[in-house]
Amino acid sequence: MKRGEAVFQKTVVLVGAGNSHLVFVRRWRMRPVPGVAVIWINTQDTIPYSAMTPACLNGEAAREEITIDLVRLARSAGIRLVVGAAERIDPVERLVHVPDRPPLRFDVLSLNVGSVSRPLVDPVQWEGSIPLRPLGRLLDRCEAWIARLEKQPRPFHCVVVGGGASGCELSAALARRCEHLPRFRLTVVEAHERLLPRFPSWASARFTQRLSEAGVTVLTQCRVVGGSPGRLVLDDGQELECDAAIWATPGVAPPLLRNSGLPVDAEGFLRVHSTLQVEQFPHLFAAGDCITLLDHPELPHNGVYAVRQGPVLYDNILSYLQKRPLRSFRPQRRCLYLLNLSNGQAVGSYGRWTFSGRWVRRWKERIDRRWLMSFEPPASMAASAVPETEESPLMRCGGCGAKVPGHVLHKVLSRLEVPRDPRILLGLSEGEDAAVLQVVPDGPVHVQTVDYFRAFTDDPYLLGQGAAIHALSDLYAMNAVPLAALAIATLPFARGPIQEQMLHELLAGAQSIFTAEEVVLAGGHTTEGPELALGFALTGLAQPSALFRKNALQVGHNLVLTKPLGTGALWAAWMRSACPARHWRELVQHTLQSNRAAARIAAGLNLRACTDITGFGLAGHLLEMLDASRLSARLFIHRVPLLEGFEMAVRQGIVSTLHADNAKWECRIHGSAPLPSWLFDPQTCGGLLLAVPPDQTDDLLAQLRAAGYLHAAVIGQTIPLQGTAPHIELLAST
Repeated sequence: MKRGEAVFQKTVVLVGAGNSHLVFVRRWRMRPVPGVAVIWINTQDTIPYSAMTPACLNGEAAREEITIDLVRLARSAGIRLVVGAAERIDPVERLVHVPDRPPLRFDVLSLNVGSVSRPLVDPVQWEGSIPLRPLGRLLDRCEAWIARLEKQPRPFHCVVVGGGASGCELSAALARRCEHLPRFRLTVVEAHERLLPRFPSWASARFTQRLSEAGVTVLTQCRVVGGSPGRLVLDDGQELECDAAIWATPGVAPPLLRNSGLPVDAEGFLRVHSTLQVEQFPHLFAAGDCITLLDHPELPHNGVYAVRQGPVLYDNILSYLQKRPLRSFRPQRRCLYLLNLSNGQAVGSYGRWTFSGRWVRRWKERIDRRWLMSFEPPASMAASAVPETEESPLMRCGGCGAKVPGHVLHKVLSRLEVPRDPRILLGLSEGEDAAVLQVVPDGPVHVQTVDYFRAFTDDPYLLGQGAAIHALSDLYAMNAVPLAALAIATLPFARGPIQEQMLHELLAGAQSIFTAEEVVLAGGHTTEGPELALGFALTGLAQPSALFRKNALQVGHNLVLTKPLGTGALWAAWMRSACPARHWRELVQHTLQSNRAAARIAAGLNLRACTDITGFGLAGHLLEMLDASRLSARLFIHRVPLLEGFEMAVRQGIVSTLHADNAKWECRIHGSAPLPSWLFDPQTCGGLLLAVPPDQTDDLLAQLRAAGYLHAAVIGQTIPLQGTAPHIELLAST
C-alpha cells in the first residue's frame, strides 16, 4: 500500500438488525465499496428469525436452527459489529451514542430498529409478563416456565394478548408444545370480532378451528385495559387470572426515535420519503417497522415490506455517498403470508387467495430455511482454514498471534552484546516478563515493559481495552504495581475525522482499563501505517524481595492456571467468520479479564514462581520457567481449562498463524501423540501460571474463584530434572 492512499473515506452506521439491514449486509458482502467502512450496532449478537420462532417454540426446530449469527455474518461481510443499544442519535453532529463507549461518528446512518412491545403489566414487576419483542427473550422466558412445569406439574394459565398473525402462530405453537401438560390452559384475547382481522375470513376460520381443536379458549371483541401481577383486566370489567401473559399486540415506535429529536408522526414512527431518507435529514435513512412512508402512510408495519426495502436501502445509501440519483421504494400490491398452524400444516394468504395444507407448511419451511442459509458465511471463507503453506499463506493473526516466533527471538537476543549495568537488576539475559531497574538504592525497584501488536479485532475500543490488559499482565506476572503508561498507536491511512474517531476509541478503551487499574496514561506516540496496531510502554513499582520470578520453581509444587486457553485459535476463527456468537461472547469476556486480582492473591500467599501465558503458548512459557529453574514438569491433559469453541475450531483446521512456530518445542514434550493443540496456542490476554505448595493449593483456588477466575485449575506439578534438559511430561489422568 502506498503512503497517503486513503483506506477509509466515509463511514456508514447501521442501527438495528431488522430484515432491511440483513439484506443490506448480505449485499455488502457480495459487493463492498472501497473506502467505505460500515459499523453495525445491535443490542444482541444473535437474533432468532421471526418467521421460524413458532417452529422453535412448538419443538419442530432447535434454537440454533432459527438463529442468525450476527458475529459471523458481520465478519464475513467485512462489517464491524458493535453489540449495544443506541441511546441517542445526534443527526446534526452525526454521532450515535452507545453506552460504555465513545459516540460513533457517521457520514450516513440507517435505522432498522423495528417496533417495540407495550405490555400493560411491567415485566420487571412480574416475570410472567412477556413482551413479544425481543423474540430471543420471549423464547427464553417461555422455555423457562415450560421446563419448570415439566419438572413440577401444576395448574398453569397462559394468556396471549392479541390475535393477529403473531398471536395466532404463538398460540398454536404453545398449544402443541404444552399438549402433554394436562393442567395447562391457554387463552387468546383479541379486540376485533375475529382472529386475524387483517387477513381473509377463511384464514381466520382455519386458525380458529385449529385453536378450538387444541382446547384453546378464544375471546374476541375483548380488550385488555390493565392488570397487575397474575391478573389481567378486560374492557368489560372481567378479570382473568393467569400465570403468564404474552403481549402479541401491535408494536409501538421505539423511544430512540423521539428521544433523538427526529421527525416522527403522531404515533412516534419516523417520517420517511420514498427514497427511504428521513424527512429533513437526507443523510439519515430508515426502513422496516420503525417508519411511516409519507407516500404510503396506510402501509402496515411488518417485515414483508422490510425485506423488499433492503435492496433499495443498499442502492440508495451507495448512491448518496457517490452523489448519484436515488430510486424510490414502491411497496408491492400483494404480499404472501405463510402462517404455521403447528400441526404439520400452514395457512397461506396472497391478496384474496387463501390456502392451507401440509404442502403449504413444506413450502414455508423451504422459504424460511433458504432465507436463513443466505446469511451463512460463504464456503470459500471456511476454505481459508487450511494449514499454512508457502504457496497459500493464511491471513496473519493479530494480538499475540502476531509475535515474532520464540526461536527467532532467542537467536537474536543471544547474538546481542548488551553491556552490564548495576542498575539493571533483571534485563535481557534473565528472560523475565519485564525489566527491573534499581533507580533509588535500597528503595522500590522500577519494573518496565513494552507490548505492541497488530489489531486482533475490528473494534478499536475493544482493541484498546485488550491491549491495555495484555500489557499490564507483564507487570502483574512479576508482582509489580503499575504506575504509568505510554501509548504507541498506528492508525490506517484515512481522512482526518475517521482517524480522529479511531484514535479516540482506541485510547478511550485503554483509559477505561487504566482507570479501573489505577494507572495513569501519561503520553504516547502515533503514526500512520497499513493497518491498525496498538501497544503500551508501562512502568510499575515493586519491592525486590517480593518479585515473582520464572526461576523460582520448586520440586513438588502444583501448577495452577488462572484462565482458560484458546484465544489464538478462536480469534483466528473469528477472522475467518467461523467463530459462533456464543463462543465470541466468552472470548471477549475472557479477553477483558485482568490478571490484577490473581497477582494480588498470589502475593498474599507469598508465592514467588509466576509467568503469564501469552504469545509462546503454555508450552513455550512453561519451558521458560523450567529452563530458568532447572526442573521438569508434569501436565494433566484433562485438567487444562479451555475456552468453549477452541476444540471445534481446531477440528476445522483453524489455528493461529504462530501455532506452527510454537510447536517447534514439541521435541521437549513427552507422553502423548498427537500433542494437544492447546500446548502451542498463543494467548492474547492470557492468564497467570503459578507454582503453589500442595498445602496452599486449595486456598489459592478458592480465592481465585471467589475473585472471578472461575476456570482456575491445577494443571500439573513440578518434578525433578531428568537428563540434561528440562521437559514437559503429559499424563492423560492424575
